[in-house]
Amino acid sequence: MQDREYLTVMIQSLEKKKSILDRIIEKNREQRVLFTEEDSDPEILEQNMQEKSSMVDQLNQLDEGFQQVYDRVKPLLQQDKETYREEIKSMKQLITEITERSTTVQAQERRNYDLAVKRFASVKENIRQARTSNKVASQYYQSMSRMNVGDSHFMDSKK
Repeated sequence: MQDREYLTVMIQSLEKKKSILDRIIEKNREQRVLFTEEDSDPEILEQNMQEKSSMVDQLNQLDEGFQQVYDRVKPLLQQDKETYREEIKSMKQLITEITERSTTVQAQERRNYDLAVKRFASVKENIRQARTSNKVASQYYQSMSRMNVGDSHFMDSKK
């Protein structure tokens, strides 16, 4: 009886992992939008990344817990496959779905990484242009202020 409870816990763990991966997929979609919009709020992006990080931590905890329970029941499952056929079938299905979602997450992460690189390069270029503009304006101001000093001096000399 206790063995079935372990299997139930394992199935629940896999279902929760699937649910978290679905939420990560949604966060990746939001992140994609944030990287493509020019006027997106960096704070919203930061919040999105923190939420995703928290979900990844949850996935790691689920994996560790699942592995511990699996190590406990592995010999039983190998000995008596027929008794636990339905549970094993359910876990295999969930693992297949989790693998599909994990592949989707990896693809999204790669695309978002490329978008982030482009976005940050654009921001960097804008900052460089702003600095150049400020430098040119400062140099112009300094040049003009030197010319005015010379003009004042010339005017004072005529008196």
